[in-house]
Amino acid sequence: MIVWHSDGAIPEVQCDAEVLAEITELALCGYLRYPWGGVEVGGVLFGRNESGAVRVCAARPAACEHHYGPAFELSTKDCEAFEHLLQAAEADQELAGLTPVGWYQSSSRRDLGLSDHARAFFQQFFPEPWQIAMLVTRSKGNPISIAVFVRDSHGRAELHSPAQEFTLDMLRQRARPGS
Repeated sequence: MIVWHSDGAIPEVQCDAEVLAEITELALCGYLRYPWGGVEVGGVLFGRNESGAVRVCAARPAACEHHYGPAFELSTKDCEAFEHLLQAAEADQELAGLTPVGWYQSSSRRDLGLSDHARAFFQQFFPEPWQIAMLVTRSKGNPISIAVFVRDSHGRAELHSPAQEFTLDMLRQRARPGS
């Protein structure tokens, strides 16, 4: 379990290491897809909103035709597919008892901020004050940085706490049963 601690004003965010390993694997696959830096990927985070904590238990990747280039910016067709992904989750037995708690996106930008498009996407699909956004930055030579964004008391998406850096090996080791 990976934890982003809370200061009390915002929820603690917990994420199963296995889920983070899956997300980072997808992010790296997108990055390595083309020699110039690949494409960004994203998807839905499923879990539970429990007293003072958001727990991420599963993730599902979202389709993106990359109509606007390598960024994870959804076209009208992609938005329709994303809405279908959210609706189809209700019938997915593996997600029984879980709800969409937010979304993830990989990023090729060096800064750990959400773009204007990402902020609008966050508001459109995940408007609840407790829902989160997870940003995964990746590169060939550096560890993976994972940052979590939550809404502040004014509804703005803000960085939860300092990003945490992981390697895939670290995540895989933490995801092993009994570790």
